[in-house]
Amino acid sequence: MTAQVHVSHDYNIFTRSHARSRQRSLSLFSLDVMSITRWLLVLLPAVLLAQGEDDGRLAARADGLPPQIETVGMYPLSGSVYVAEDSHYAKTNYAVYIGAASVTVVGAGWSPDTAKLLAQEIRKATNKPISDVILPDHDPEYAGGISYWKRMGVNIVSTELTEETLKRDWVKAAKFTRKYFPTYPSLPLVLPTRTYKTDFTLENGNIRGFYLGPSHNADDIFVYFAREKVLYAGSILKEHLGNLAFANLEEYPKTLQKLHQLNLDIDKIISGHWSPVHGPELIDEYLGMLKEHSETGH
Repeated sequence: MTAQVHVSHDYNIFTRSHARSRQRSLSLFSLDVMSITRWLLVLLPAVLLAQGEDDGRLAARADGLPPQIETVGMYPLSGSVYVAEDSHYAKTNYAVYIGAASVTVVGAGWSPDTAKLLAQEIRKATNKPISDVILPDHDPEYAGGISYWKRMGVNIVSTELTEETLKRDWVKAAKFTRKYFPTYPSLPLVLPTRTYKTDFTLENGNIRGFYLGPSHNADDIFVYFAREKVLYAGSILKEHLGNLAFANLEEYPKTLQKLHQLNLDIDKIISGHWSPVHGPELIDEYLGMLKEHSETGH
């Protein structure tokens, strides 16, 4: 009987001790779970935000969308020629020529707002007046900012073909842009102030604009800075084929062959999209891309 009581007593002590130990373990487990839960509640939003930002960047990269921080910057390239990069909407590159007495800009910008940002960047480099803005073609990235420059008293220069194309296709071009960039503003048609048949010179002959035929659009031109040996090619030449929705694929290669035949002394080419500065080999590289596209459809 005594032995049974002793065993029973020991069992009760063991049971109570085990229960207390189990309760402590459960309490510690509960505390750990609560701690982990609190940390997850703190960290999860940050993880999701970072993942969302990464996914957004990947989606933007895949769709050719601009960076989330939209800026306009400018830096010297060669002699009097500067490169301006605008990351609004689809990244676009412009040329700025700071001459002896005035400034010429190639590309009016996406909108009056982005044109103003470009003007502010130019003011950081010089106080010389901006006299002319050249339109490389009628597309919104090059013509959307015309109204700002006009208000500033700047001459808007283009070929007669670009003026005609603006009159006919501005609404369509802006609508096409909003298909991919819904926030692009609805802007009224604004026309150039000075037009030329095909070719023209500015800045005492230091800037030469010329038309060689259909390419990315029917009206795209080249702008050549002879002293710096720099060719601004706008949307005609770039490191990728880009948008060919309105390109004349039969005439495009012929236009580039005509460029070759001019035998211009070219050290650098400024492209209108993607990386801004390339060597003269970009002409043949783009001809190769057009050839591959005609053969494969890619």
